[in-house]
Amino acid sequence: MRFFKEITIVATLFFSFLLSTFGQNSTSSDSLLKLILNSDTRTLYKLSGSWETSIDGGEPKSEYFPKVFYNCETVKIRKIIHLDKQLIANSVWHLYFLGVNDEVELYWNNQFLGKFVSDGSPLWVTLPRKATIKEHNEVEIVMSSSNSLAYKTRRNYPFYRKIVTGIPRDFYLVRTPTAWINYIAVNPEFESLGKGNLRLKVNISSFEVENLLRVQNPTQIFPRRNFSLEMILRDRVTKQVVGRSEIGSFELASFRNIVLEASIGILNPNLWEPENPNLYEVEVRLSALGTLVDNLVQEVGFTKWDNYKLKEGFGFILNGKPFLLKAIDIVEDYEYYYSGETIKKIEGDLRNLKSMGANAVRFLFTPPHPLFLALANRYGILVLIDLPVYNIPSNLLKKSDLFIRFLTVMENIAKNCGTNPSLFAFGLGEGLNFAQPETQDYIQRISSRISHYLRIKKFVTFIIGQEPKQLNLIDFYVVKDNFRIKENEIVLSELRKMNSILQNPVIFNFGVIIDPTNHKGYNDPMSVEYQAFFLNNRYNIRNQVGNAGVLFWCYNDYFTENPQVMTSKNEPFVCYSGIVNYKSQRVAFNMLKALFNNEETPIVNPGQPESDYPVLYILSGVLAFVLWGVMINRSRRFREHTFRSLFRTYNFFADIRDRRLISNWQTGIFGLVISIIIATYLSSVVYYYRTSNLFNLLMNFFIPNVFFREWLFRLSWQPEIFVTVFSLLIFVKLLLIAILLKFASFFVRSKIFLSDTFKMVIWAGAPILFMLPIAIFLNRILPISPLLGYLFNAIFILLILLWLLRLIKSVWVVFDVRPSVVYLISTILVFIAFLAYFSILEYKYYIVEYLSHYSQIGVL
Repeated sequence: MRFFKEITIVATLFFSFLLSTFGQNSTSSDSLLKLILNSDTRTLYKLSGSWETSIDGGEPKSEYFPKVFYNCETVKIRKIIHLDKQLIANSVWHLYFLGVNDEVELYWNNQFLGKFVSDGSPLWVTLPRKATIKEHNEVEIVMSSSNSLAYKTRRNYPFYRKIVTGIPRDFYLVRTPTAWINYIAVNPEFESLGKGNLRLKVNISSFEVENLLRVQNPTQIFPRRNFSLEMILRDRVTKQVVGRSEIGSFELASFRNIVLEASIGILNPNLWEPENPNLYEVEVRLSALGTLVDNLVQEVGFTKWDNYKLKEGFGFILNGKPFLLKAIDIVEDYEYYYSGETIKKIEGDLRNLKSMGANAVRFLFTPPHPLFLALANRYGILVLIDLPVYNIPSNLLKKSDLFIRFLTVMENIAKNCGTNPSLFAFGLGEGLNFAQPETQDYIQRISSRISHYLRIKKFVTFIIGQEPKQLNLIDFYVVKDNFRIKENEIVLSELRKMNSILQNPVIFNFGVIIDPTNHKGYNDPMSVEYQAFFLNNRYNIRNQVGNAGVLFWCYNDYFTENPQVMTSKNEPFVCYSGIVNYKSQRVAFNMLKALFNNEETPIVNPGQPESDYPVLYILSGVLAFVLWGVMINRSRRFREHTFRSLFRTYNFFADIRDRRLISNWQTGIFGLVISIIIATYLSSVVYYYRTSNLFNLLMNFFIPNVFFREWLFRLSWQPEIFVTVFSLLIFVKLLLIAILLKFASFFVRSKIFLSDTFKMVIWAGAPILFMLPIAIFLNRILPISPLLGYLFNAIFILLILLWLLRLIKSVWVVFDVRPSVVYLISTILVFIAFLAYFSILEYKYYIVEYLSHYSQIGVL
């Protein structure tokens, strides 16, 4: 009986962790799950499967999860989970999500557990002591889109990925003992050239620890210093122990959270680098009275980073050797990755990246799948993660709810994925006004919190043309190509300026959107070949400057929250910027592969320059001219009306007031002519700017309705339909204005007919005739100089204003009221209309702040 107590403890712990029933078998031994959560004492149960699902309060139906939903605000799912009653008393239960979009509310047996932010990052939620755990448990998960401010900042970034609602990755119920290792933070260091030191911070939590210690006598009280911690470092391949450390005895009371620090020394460690990704495993073992309670195994690697001075700027040194960062952006595609065979697809992408010669990837918008990080450790791919901070004005960036959201995402990644040696850097923001104190305060606060969890590099992204500023706590900078700057000389000059001012390595980021069906050669800027040509061109600029690396946008196409005018010929809500489309590789893939591997670049077909001028504009212009010309030649009265409406406006509108003969059908034809001229001009403008990122950005602000914007963008690629539809719409709009004026006439003594107001509206627009030759040849003129575009658009706006002024004049003439009254009422109405429009835009989308911000960073 001497060892009865110890034997009983071992037997209790062993059998308690083997027994479980959960509707499906435990998968803790599965090698795939070992990559996510490697522990011998924990049990993972997949929650994937059919759940009762309600979308936006609709009727419940069965849906299989993981799954995401588009264009909805709330998704509620419910399921009954069965637990073995023998395990309930001596266990703590956790919900572990590999990623949720965006926010999630959790309920356990109708008890509210809390609302949590994931934004695609791993989320670990421990069921609190107050939660009722029983054999049959109802779990309810409510997923919702991001809060108002977070959504607005994303919606205002034109290229933000599609915002979805749901659970895109696997999720689990995890069983641990009542004392468990919460997370491990590691910091590999070098004491000397041949001696490494792995510093660890181990976060341990507890519920009722007495249940782990009490054996026979329920009333027995045990001393608190019954716990010990052991850290073992092994070679991942050979499993040979290369170092260990131990904290012999420490105190752990019930319902506590403590942090213990230790270090493991190692002689001549094998270093991790993309060419030789040597890995170690660190196992942390929590014991009670000499018996294992919980353990956690995570992969680690030793890397040593330094900077060195280049001819222009600074470069990286990795493990004593110069290192050129050859990176590419990735946007996680839910439909592709999570439609089955996730690990196979992730490995396929990693093999592609390695064959291409890339040594790093940056994840935009959402963090990567934990499996991607785990496999990147083994494939030797560095991973950069962008926090979702894109072009946010400084006065919005200081708002606490945004900062807490960004901080939460960072902490989720750090706690659940922070030990991965492939995790290289956090991106703290792109296109911010770094000269503003609010932005600098944000950088300071978020950097300090990152350093609390991880020893990891931090970077920010400047836009070319933006004034560079050296920032404290930032390790390197990404300089992003500006779509407004096409000239290679300016790009080269700006990069050299950045290199001279920023005293850290600089990475050049560039990419382009294309039409995947366009194979006309690189002379067409929307062609597949142009993507390869552009990539080669920008890469050569990097070679001339000698930056620390390149970052290409982007590896894959992806769905966007906003329609894109450049891609609306095929699919407005897809950003075709990738070098692969998951079915095939584009020409740019082979070009990038050759550049990364210093091979001979492939020959790219230049194609034949083609005229980008639709004949339709000549035809529609000729139609408008013929209609007007025929009426001028065949009707002397129409000719008189035209010239009198242009040059003797008072007399002309007085004729309308006095019921002098002005034909209704001639007025209708003249209105149709004006409608065709305006539609032709608008179509020419939109058609010319349909490949412009600036036009895309401005429409994103001034046309907030997504469906109308999508419709407009689609029509921009179909000028025939555009001219036809807009001619009819403009004519109908003129008729509606005439109807409004008819209603306004009820407030005056004169008897006004609808035919009178229709003539007033149409003939007030006679100056639009001067736009006819411009509308026909505008697409030929605009490529000569951008200034001509500003000039003709200004002329068009002035003519529209002149139309409005002439219409106001017609009102006081025909209605026979004082001009001052009409001008005052008109001014008030126009002011109210513009104020209401911009107030809505400001309230919903912060348009003033964003327009000011974009002009400050050089995008507008």
